[in-house]
Amino acid sequence: MGFEFMHTARQYLLYSISFVLYCLTAPLRLLSSRSPSSEKSPKNRKKKILIIVAVVAIAIIVSAAVIIGQFFVQQQKQSSPEAPNVKFMTFKVGKQEIAVGESTNVLINVLNSEDKVIDGARVVMTIEPSGYEPYLSISNSTIQLPTFLGKDARTGEVKDSITAAASPAKEAVYVVKGMVFVNGIQTDIKEFPLTIHQ
Repeated sequence: MGFEFMHTARQYLLYSISFVLYCLTAPLRLLSSRSPSSEKSPKNRKKKILIIVAVVAIAIIVSAAVIIGQFFVQQQKQSSPEAPNVKFMTFKVGKQEIAVGESTNVLINVLNSEDKVIDGARVVMTIEPSGYEPYLSISNSTIQLPTFLGKDARTGEVKDSITAAASPAKEAVYVVKGMVFVNGIQTDIKEFPLTIHQ
Protein backbone atom coordinates (compact mmCIF):
# COMPACT_ATOMS: atom_id res chain seq x y z
CA MET A 1 0.00 0.00 0.00
CA GLY A 2 2.92 2.35 0.78
CA PHE A 3 4.42 1.74 -2.68
CA GLU A 4 1.07 2.50 -4.39
CA PHE A 5 0.72 5.71 -2.40
CA MET A 6 4.27 6.85 -3.25
CA HIS A 7 3.70 6.00 -6.92
CA THR A 8 0.43 8.01 -6.98
CA ALA A 9 2.04 10.95 -5.14
CA ARG A 10 4.97 10.92 -7.58
CA GLN A 11 2.58 11.04 -10.54
CA TYR A 12 0.69 13.99 -9.08
CA LEU A 13 3.96 15.79 -8.36
CA LEU A 14 5.28 15.21 -11.89
CA TYR A 15 2.02 16.43 -13.44
CA SER A 16 1.93 19.54 -11.26
CA ILE A 17 5.62 20.31 -11.84
CA SER A 18 5.14 19.95 -15.62
CA PHE A 19 2.14 22.26 -15.48
CA VAL A 20 4.01 24.83 -13.38
CA LEU A 21 6.97 24.78 -15.77
CA TYR A 22 4.61 25.19 -18.70
CA CYS A 23 2.99 28.21 -17.02
CA LEU A 24 6.34 29.74 -16.06
CA THR A 25 7.58 29.59 -19.65
CA ALA A 26 4.35 31.15 -20.93
CA PRO A 27 5.64 34.75 -20.61
CA LEU A 28 8.59 33.90 -22.86
CA ARG A 29 6.25 32.44 -25.45
CA LEU A 30 4.02 35.47 -25.18
CA LEU A 31 6.97 37.84 -25.61
CA SER A 32 8.32 35.99 -28.62
CA SER A 33 4.94 35.82 -30.35
CA ARG A 34 3.89 39.36 -29.48
CA SER A 35 2.77 41.61 -32.29
CA PRO A 36 4.11 45.19 -32.56
CA SER A 37 0.76 46.57 -31.49
CA SER A 38 0.74 44.56 -28.28
CA GLU A 39 4.20 45.93 -27.32
CA LYS A 40 2.58 49.31 -26.96
CA SER A 41 0.04 48.11 -24.39
CA PRO A 42 1.77 47.49 -21.00
CA LYS A 43 -1.64 47.11 -19.34
CA ASN A 44 -2.36 43.97 -21.39
CA ARG A 45 1.07 42.60 -20.52
CA LYS A 46 0.44 43.16 -16.78
CA LYS A 47 -2.93 41.45 -17.00
CA LYS A 48 -1.42 38.43 -18.72
CA ILE A 49 1.34 38.16 -16.13
CA LEU A 50 -1.22 38.39 -13.31
CA ILE A 51 -3.33 35.66 -14.92
CA ILE A 52 -0.27 33.44 -15.29
CA VAL A 53 0.76 33.97 -11.66
CA ALA A 54 -2.79 33.20 -10.49
CA VAL A 55 -2.92 30.01 -12.59
CA VAL A 56 0.46 28.87 -11.23
CA ALA A 57 -0.64 29.55 -7.63
CA ILE A 58 -3.90 27.63 -8.12
CA ALA A 59 -2.03 24.71 -9.69
CA ILE A 60 0.39 24.53 -6.76
CA ILE A 61 -2.42 24.74 -4.18
CA VAL A 62 -4.51 22.05 -5.91
CA SER A 63 -1.50 19.73 -6.27
CA ALA A 64 -0.53 20.19 -2.63
CA ALA A 65 -4.13 19.55 -1.49
CA VAL A 66 -4.36 16.34 -3.53
CA ILE A 67 -1.04 15.03 -2.22
CA ILE A 68 -1.84 15.91 1.41
CA GLY A 69 -5.30 14.34 1.07
CA GLN A 70 -3.80 11.13 -0.32
CA PHE A 71 -1.27 11.09 2.52
CA PHE A 72 -3.92 11.44 5.24
CA VAL A 73 -6.15 8.76 3.69
CA GLN A 74 -3.17 6.39 3.59
CA GLN A 75 -2.22 7.16 7.19
CA GLN A 76 -5.78 6.58 8.37
CA LYS A 77 -5.91 3.20 6.66
CA GLN A 78 -2.61 2.18 8.24
CA SER A 79 -3.45 3.45 11.74
CA SER A 80 -6.85 1.74 12.03
CA PRO A 81 -6.38 -1.99 11.36
CA GLU A 82 -9.43 -4.21 11.60
CA ALA A 83 -10.05 -5.65 15.07
CA PRO A 84 -9.83 -9.45 15.17
CA ASN A 85 -12.95 -11.37 16.20
CA VAL A 86 -11.83 -12.29 19.73
CA LYS A 87 -14.62 -11.75 22.26
CA PHE A 88 -15.92 -12.68 25.67
CA MET A 89 -17.73 -15.98 25.71
CA THR A 90 -18.33 -15.58 29.45
CA PHE A 91 -18.13 -12.46 31.62
CA LYS A 92 -20.15 -13.33 34.71
CA VAL A 93 -20.08 -11.91 38.23
CA GLY A 94 -20.90 -14.01 41.28
CA LYS A 95 -22.51 -11.26 43.42
CA GLN A 96 -23.40 -7.73 42.31
CA GLU A 97 -23.90 -6.55 45.91
CA ILE A 98 -21.25 -7.05 48.59
CA ALA A 99 -20.57 -5.67 52.06
CA VAL A 100 -17.28 -4.18 53.23
CA GLY A 101 -14.82 -7.04 53.83
CA GLU A 102 -16.49 -9.32 51.26
CA SER A 103 -15.37 -10.36 47.78
CA THR A 104 -17.05 -11.32 44.54
CA ASN A 105 -15.66 -13.42 41.72
CA VAL A 106 -15.76 -12.65 38.01
CA LEU A 107 -15.62 -15.62 35.65
CA ILE A 108 -14.03 -14.88 32.29
CA ASN A 109 -13.81 -17.03 29.17
CA VAL A 110 -12.63 -15.60 25.83
CA LEU A 111 -13.32 -17.15 22.41
CA ASN A 112 -11.31 -16.75 19.19
CA SER A 113 -13.53 -16.79 16.08
CA GLU A 114 -10.64 -16.07 13.68
CA ASP A 115 -9.34 -18.88 11.48
CA LYS A 116 -5.74 -18.18 12.53
CA VAL A 117 -3.40 -18.20 15.51
CA ILE A 118 -3.97 -15.22 17.83
CA ASP A 119 -1.21 -14.16 20.18
CA GLY A 120 -0.79 -11.13 22.45
CA ALA A 121 -4.36 -11.15 23.84
CA ARG A 122 -5.24 -9.87 27.30
CA VAL A 123 -8.19 -8.85 29.44
CA VAL A 124 -8.05 -5.51 31.27
CA MET A 125 -10.35 -4.98 34.25
CA THR A 126 -11.25 -1.42 35.29
CA ILE A 127 -13.61 0.16 37.81
CA GLU A 128 -15.42 3.48 37.38
CA PRO A 129 -15.58 6.16 38.63
CA SER A 130 -11.86 6.69 39.21
CA GLY A 131 -10.57 7.00 42.75
CA TYR A 132 -11.99 3.62 43.77
CA GLU A 133 -8.63 2.29 45.04
CA PRO A 134 -9.15 3.02 48.77
CA TYR A 135 -12.44 1.08 48.68
CA LEU A 136 -12.07 -1.71 46.11
CA SER A 137 -9.22 -3.93 44.98
CA ILE A 138 -8.96 -6.21 41.93
CA SER A 139 -6.86 -9.34 42.31
CA ASN A 140 -5.73 -9.18 38.67
CA SER A 141 -6.38 -6.00 36.71
CA THR A 142 -4.54 -7.32 33.62
CA ILE A 143 -4.92 -10.97 32.63
CA GLN A 144 -2.56 -12.21 29.93
CA LEU A 145 -4.38 -14.80 27.82
CA PRO A 146 -2.76 -17.90 26.33
CA THR A 147 -2.15 -18.16 22.58
CA PHE A 148 -5.27 -19.10 20.59
CA LEU A 149 -4.17 -21.85 18.21
CA GLY A 150 -7.07 -21.51 15.78
CA LYS A 151 -10.78 -20.94 15.27
CA ASP A 152 -13.08 -21.66 18.26
CA ALA A 153 -10.11 -21.82 20.64
CA ARG A 154 -11.01 -20.70 24.18
CA THR A 155 -9.11 -19.66 27.24
CA GLY A 156 -11.18 -21.75 29.61
CA GLU A 157 -12.67 -20.13 32.69
CA VAL A 158 -10.38 -17.62 34.37
CA LYS A 159 -11.35 -16.29 37.79
CA ASP A 160 -10.75 -12.72 38.95
CA SER A 161 -11.89 -11.35 42.30
CA ILE A 162 -12.93 -7.92 43.58
CA THR A 163 -12.77 -7.13 47.31
CA ALA A 164 -14.48 -4.29 49.15
CA ALA A 165 -12.03 -2.83 51.70
CA ALA A 166 -14.22 0.15 52.64
CA SER A 167 -17.08 2.25 51.35
CA PRO A 168 -17.19 6.02 50.80
CA ALA A 169 -20.87 6.08 51.85
CA LYS A 170 -23.55 3.85 53.31
CA GLU A 171 -24.03 2.51 49.79
CA ALA A 172 -21.83 3.10 46.76
CA VAL A 173 -22.31 1.88 43.19
CA TYR A 174 -19.41 1.26 40.84
CA VAL A 175 -19.20 0.00 37.26
CA VAL A 176 -16.81 -2.88 36.62
CA LYS A 177 -15.62 -3.18 33.01
CA GLY A 178 -13.77 -5.97 31.26
CA MET A 179 -12.05 -5.26 27.93
CA VAL A 180 -10.38 -7.70 25.56
CA PHE A 181 -7.30 -6.43 23.72
CA VAL A 182 -5.33 -8.16 20.97
CA ASN A 183 -1.95 -6.54 20.32
CA GLY A 184 -3.26 -3.24 21.68
CA ILE A 185 -6.54 -3.26 19.68
CA GLN A 186 -9.76 -3.44 21.71
CA THR A 187 -11.97 -6.26 20.44
CA ASP A 188 -14.72 -6.52 23.10
CA ILE A 189 -16.09 -4.89 26.25
CA LYS A 190 -18.50 -6.02 28.96
CA GLU A 191 -19.60 -4.38 32.20
CA PHE A 192 -21.78 -4.76 35.27
CA PRO A 193 -22.75 -2.59 38.26
CA LEU A 194 -21.29 -3.45 41.66
CA THR A 195 -22.90 -2.13 44.86
CA ILE A 196 -20.94 -1.81 48.12
CA HIS A 197 -22.71 -1.68 51.52
CA GLN A 198 -21.11 -0.64 54.78
